[in-house]
Amino acid sequence: MGVHNNAHVPKESWPAFLWYAIEFFIVLAAGLLISYNSMDFFKKLSNDSSMSTWIFWGMVGVVYLVYYLIVRPIILKKPTLAKI
Repeated sequence: MGVHNNAHVPKESWPAFLWYAIEFFIVLAAGLLISYNSMDFFKKLSNDSSMSTWIFWGMVGVVYLVYYLIVRPIILKKPTLAKI
């Protein structure tokens, strides 16, 4: 019986960049939820609604910075753009 070279190897069939895309959207969803839930506090501090959009997206950006600069490299010890 001969050997076939068409064996299914899961690591090769699932593109690695999809894990980064999934991680990106999970961090985006977490940032949006945290920012959305925190906006009531900032709206009570200031009656000026023109800054609310900047505060909202600024908090989403802070979540990204904290995750990709602190949580991922220090706690998870997984580099962002390393070969798998």
